[in-house]
Amino acid sequence: MICCLNPNCENPQNPDGTNFCLSCGVKLIPLLRNRYRVIGLLGRGGFARTYVAEDIDKLNEQCVVKQLVLSQFYGSQGTNAHKKATELFEREAKRLKELGEHVQIPNLYAYFQEGEYLYLVQQFIEGQNLLQELKQQGVFDEVKIRYFLHDLLSVLVTVHEQEIIHRDLKPENIIRRQNDNKLVLIDFGVSKQRRETSNTAIGTIIGSLGYAPIEQMQLGKVFTASDLYSLGITCFHLLTNISPSSLWMKQGYSWTYNWRQYLKQPISHELELIIDKLIEENHEKRYQSAQAVLEDLKKLPRLRNTLPPTVLSPSGILESQPQVEQKTTGSGYLRLFSNYQLLSGAIITASGSSFLAIALFTFLGTTWISSGLWLVILAGLVFIQSRSLVEKVSLIIIAVMANLLLVLSFKNLLNTNIILSGLNGLLLVILLVVLAGFVTVIIVGMWEIINKVISQYF
Repeated sequence: MICCLNPNCENPQNPDGTNFCLSCGVKLIPLLRNRYRVIGLLGRGGFARTYVAEDIDKLNEQCVVKQLVLSQFYGSQGTNAHKKATELFEREAKRLKELGEHVQIPNLYAYFQEGEYLYLVQQFIEGQNLLQELKQQGVFDEVKIRYFLHDLLSVLVTVHEQEIIHRDLKPENIIRRQNDNKLVLIDFGVSKQRRETSNTAIGTIIGSLGYAPIEQMQLGKVFTASDLYSLGITCFHLLTNISPSSLWMKQGYSWTYNWRQYLKQPISHELELIIDKLIEENHEKRYQSAQAVLEDLKKLPRLRNTLPPTVLSPSGILESQPQVEQKTTGSGYLRLFSNYQLLSGAIITASGSSFLAIALFTFLGTTWISSGLWLVILAGLVFIQSRSLVEKVSLIIIAVMANLLLVLSFKNLLNTNIILSGLNGLLLVILLVVLAGFVTVIIVGMWEIINKVISQYF
């Protein structure tokens, strides 16, 4: 096959030996620079087209050809827009040349102009990007997220050491290489040198909506912490299969304060804290280097029965994944209450529901009606909170356990109208409510002990 290089062509594929495109009629170019045979369209970007090609000087080895398209997207915006687009394209070529020695960044093969277009030729990475992987395999669990972070952060360490900010980290720009399962970072088209002065006008969007941090979107300023924000948002996308762009369009940056509620399965509290710090709105409060994130990752509790993805074939990972997921899911449920916010929520829920129970027993008297109404009110109050489903169910279970213990222990007291018994009754109510809080702490403590025993011996 031979591919038409007219960016406006709707159907660029043509059979070998064709001189003019069967779709648009434009004369076909058999070989770019007398070397690269373009055989298919890979993608369309904001100002570029990406093709797969064969390098006839390398026994038809596949490569990627990127074509800068000025006229279609910038024709009505004047010389400055043309100049900016060309500058970004040249910048990508320079970045690839500077970083091409890294095995997880594509090599630059050529950069040239032919006819009215600029072309960039780079290494072809065989594999799927992480968005495609997410759609095929489903959400990442904690095991895959940890390996993802370890693998990509080592690349970012090198990129940032060269004082380069990628500015467009997202699943589409990360490819899992098929032959060794390593992650490869691509698309340096909007990357920036830290020492370069920013000439991006306020209001000009550089990066992807939902992934780019506030300082990049609103002020055009970027730091190493800006890439780390995008990395944290990418983790969220992989964990939930929810597009950050759609959340950003509805809620701006406010959704990041409650990102846990979107989780499909629990993760460890320690990993939650790392993601919290990655996606801080204030860049000064984020991690300031990829190495600092790696150091915190090394401190995470070890996940049992896992193997690095680099020692497995892609099919091997798929086969072993259900067993790994089963382990981490069980551990994740038991570790929910290492989260102090959730612990305080459990205490408040148990204490408040105990007062509600006493009031219902006092005024309704009938045990079954009071218990049923109590449970309905409790569930309603918990489910209107901004928490994940797992957290809500856990709060209800803790409250039921705490109040059941109180009812069994003080059944005779609850049969009397203690709320209507004057000052002594009021003091007794306060004592029971406080006791419910203490019982909750004991239940949570036992929960943690059970978790540690299971983690150590099973």
